[in-house]
Amino acid sequence: MNEINNTSLFVIWLFILVPVFISYRQSLKLEKDIIWSSLRGFVQLLILGYCISYLFSLKKWYVIIGYVLLMVAVASFNVSKRGNDAKRTFFLVFFSMIVSVGIPIMLWLICRIIPFQARYIIPVAGMFSGTAMVASSVVLETMKREQRNNIKQHAIKIAMIPTIDSLKTMGLVQIPGTMTGMILAGADPFAAVKYQIFIVFTLLVVAAISAIAVCFLNYQAFYQTNDY
Repeated sequence: MNEINNTSLFVIWLFILVPVFISYRQSLKLEKDIIWSSLRGFVQLLILGYCISYLFSLKKWYVIIGYVLLMVAVASFNVSKRGNDAKRTFFLVFFSMIVSVGIPIMLWLICRIIPFQARYIIPVAGMFSGTAMVASSVVLETMKREQRNNIKQHAIKIAMIPTIDSLKTMGLVQIPGTMTGMILAGADPFAAVKYQIFIVFTLLVVAAISAIAVCFLNYQAFYQTNDY
């Protein structure tokens, strides 16, 4: 693969104007959020690029776990803004994400899919945390906007739909990221497929656990009821 130059990076930035224009024309009021999120993600990825060698060199187990907890805390803080009580929501979401991210990582370690090394634990934890964050955000946003008797089931269902739908088209419409990266790096395609299968099924579990935990733990905060 050819190296991406600075001109190409600038050109890809122009594509941001497309969703911004759509948001403006459709009165979605997402223009600022799109621009800010894109800028923030761009800067964060650049910083990660400079720091990743250091992060992957971490050796002490408690430092690795500490960094994973920091990742989960940042994701939880981002999600907590969608709750009625941000502080309370943060701790509930943080606990939920620790469970939904921690259990799959332990399973991967027990099954010897990855070793307990920073270069493996940190990217995997980031992938799981991202999935859990999206599922949690969707649950809270759905609970906040809708009032219905079966809101818990509806919110969990809505949160899981993106992951489920991606499974339906995987291999037919899209070649997933991990598999693509491994193939481009020269790995055996069938080996890449097996890794990707393990990843997508785990992400489905992460989304389900996060959605259920966040929904049930935050239900009382939204509706002031003890009906669990």
